[in-house]
Amino acid sequence: MNDRLHDIVRRRHALAARAAEQRGELAVHAADLRRSLALADLVWRGYVHLRSRPLGVALAAAALVAVGPGRLLRVGYRSGLLLVAVVRLLRFIRALR
Repeated sequence: MNDRLHDIVRRRHALAARAAEQRGELAVHAADLRRSLALADLVWRGYVHLRSRPLGVALAAAALVAVGPGRLLRVGYRSGLLLVAVVRLLRFIRALR
C-alpha cells in the first residue's frame, strides 16, 4: 500500500509540474495572440468611433474629394511627422522638470 501511495504522490507532482509548464506555454502563445490582434482591435475601435460621428466622416469625404487623395495623404503624413516631433519635444521638456 505504501508503494502505491508513493507512486500516486510522484505522479501527482509530475502532473502538477507538467500543468505549470503548459500554463507557461499558454501564456506565451496568448501574448503573441494579443499582439497580433492589437491591430484588429484598433481598427474596430476606429470603426466604432467613426460610426458614432457621421458628420466627421462626411467632412473627411468632402476633403478627400476637394483636395484629392495624393495631396491629402501628403498633408496627413507631414502633419503626422509634425505631431510626432511636438510630442517628443513635450516629453523632453517634461523630463527636464
